[in-house]
Amino acid sequence: MYWWRRVALVLVVLTVLAGLWWLVAGRSSSGVAAPPSATSSPSGAPAASATPDASTTPVSAPDPKNLCPDTSIGVSATTDSSTYPVGASPRLTLTIQNIGSFACTRDIGPKANSLSITSGGYPVWSSDACNASNTSKLSVLEAGEKVASSITWDSRLSTKGCNKQGAIAKAGSYDLTGSNDLVQSDKTPFALTSKN
Repeated sequence: MYWWRRVALVLVVLTVLAGLWWLVAGRSSSGVAAPPSATSSPSGAPAASATPDASTTPVSAPDPKNLCPDTSIGVSATTDSSTYPVGASPRLTLTIQNIGSFACTRDIGPKANSLSITSGGYPVWSSDACNASNTSKLSVLEAGEKVASSITWDSRLSTKGCNKQGAIAKAGSYDLTGSNDLVQSDKTPFALTSKN
């Protein structure tokens, strides 16, 4: 009985030792690679992140000295009323807006701007017909900023050569359009009505 106890004790000790050896040897030879470091590179210098956080990436706004592209400009042409008696003097307003996301520079002077009136598609009057100007006015427009200028139309038709006064426009339906360089507004309809 004594020897059986000794043998059992030796077996338990051997089992424990074998288990410890298996754990130590298994860990040292497992071959599991460590995860790659996100902050180091083979040269020891910090590695750049492959996917930078958009919230921390600086967004550079265009220099306000840059000219506004046509896609950043909106133009509208409006009248101060929808109907006028024949011979009246409608007030016409041209509005230019920076519809882009950043400030930029635009020519908003007479050289770049024009207003024109048509009736049934035929030209009636143009602000450039007899008063064309070569004056430019470069201005920085903030995002969303609007600038407006107004003139009064004397209800007379534009004439070729501008050497004589045009006739008074007759009663009827008319359309006003405006432009800033190549950007044109939608048509704004209005009417001239008989005084009777």
